[in-house]
Amino acid sequence: MPAFTKPLLGRGDTSTDLKLALGAYVRELRERRGMTQADLAKAVGLRFNTAVSAIEVGRNTIPPERYLDFANALGVNPRTFMRRVLQLTNPWAFALLFSDKPEDGFREVNKRLRARSRGNEPETIQ
Repeated sequence: MPAFTKPLLGRGDTSTDLKLALGAYVRELRERRGMTQADLAKAVGLRFNTAVSAIEVGRNTIPPERYLDFANALGVNPRTFMRRVLQLTNPWAFALLFSDKPEDGFREVNKRLRARSRGNEPETIQ
């Protein structure tokens, strides 16, 4: 049976890059709204602003039960937010779900991640 990997929970370069991309997205939305990390933490029901900091620097991810809270606090349509979160955190699932030709999308994600790991691709997944 093939191993199941959890890209966001791993410690490899790919999982780190994915978490960093998510963190950059959250930081961009937060700053656009003029919020501090403490403001966002309070708005989504997290006890400490360090939880937001950990997301923004790629140490942690958004807890799934807080996706809706983050979308609302950051002023983003929840479906738009979740679609972008999925694109940033699990580009393989995103490609399979949203590509016109899922096989091509999946291959393209793998190709881009390999290129980026060799230093031939920008840091974030678009």
